[in-house]
Amino acid sequence: MTIKSTLLTSVLAAGAAFGQQPPAPSFEVASVKQVPPGEQQAWRRPVIGADRIELHNVTLWYCISYAYGMKSYQMFGPGWLREARYEIVAKAPAGSRRQDLPVMVQTLLQERFKLQAHQETRGIPALLLVPAKTGPKLKEAAADSGDGEGGAQVAMSASESGERLEIKGGGMSTLVNTLTGLLGRPVVDQTGLASRYDFILEFSRYETAGPNATGGFNEPPPLPPPPPGVEPGVSIYTSIQQLGLRLEPKTLPMNVLVIDSVNKAPIEN
Repeated sequence: MTIKSTLLTSVLAAGAAFGQQPPAPSFEVASVKQVPPGEQQAWRRPVIGADRIELHNVTLWYCISYAYGMKSYQMFGPGWLREARYEIVAKAPAGSRRQDLPVMVQTLLQERFKLQAHQETRGIPALLLVPAKTGPKLKEAAADSGDGEGGAQVAMSASESGERLEIKGGGMSTLVNTLTGLLGRPVVDQTGLASRYDFILEFSRYETAGPNATGGFNEPPPLPPPPPGVEPGVSIYTSIQQLGLRLEPKTLPMNVLVIDSVNKAPIEN
């Protein structure tokens, strides 16, 4: 073989190696089991550590939301993803970091459930938080207000007809994040307010997020409906107006995840 052909062979080999995709990060060992339909499981707090996950009695909707970093309003797939339950325990390789785990869960879902999904942009119903015409009516928080560590304190309580949200030492980001979870729709701050505030919202649970907007990772469960015969409380939109703010509906382009295909029965251990 000539020097010229040897060099050409080396260049082609290097190019082929360069074009190969590195293997997707994956768990060292994983146990995946489907909970038999109708079999009640005791609730256990999910464990997401630096090198392992333990998800008990969870839905695939929850797992996909965690793996891809999506909220429920950003996901589109079959209804059973919110119903079937699974036990998933997995250990990552030594040296793994907590931020590596979502991609490993993606690999697990693709291997064990044959998940196929794609991302695209769609118009999503959202809400803009803006000042009312009369201007904001907010009480600025004292320096020591909040959780004692420089953050906001958020508390929820319920009555027969409605809900009570109390925020101490919270900025607008705290308010819009809480409203997003409650309403199951993205709420975007356009108030221009940069201070920290103490305020209370009392509102009807009729307008809080229903099952179709909840169930993902770090999302609150849907609130139960009021008992029969109980009058609905104040609209959350009215309650917001009492703070000198308002919520305006707006359709915004947003990145979403579309589940193309997925198996209900996993490839078990």
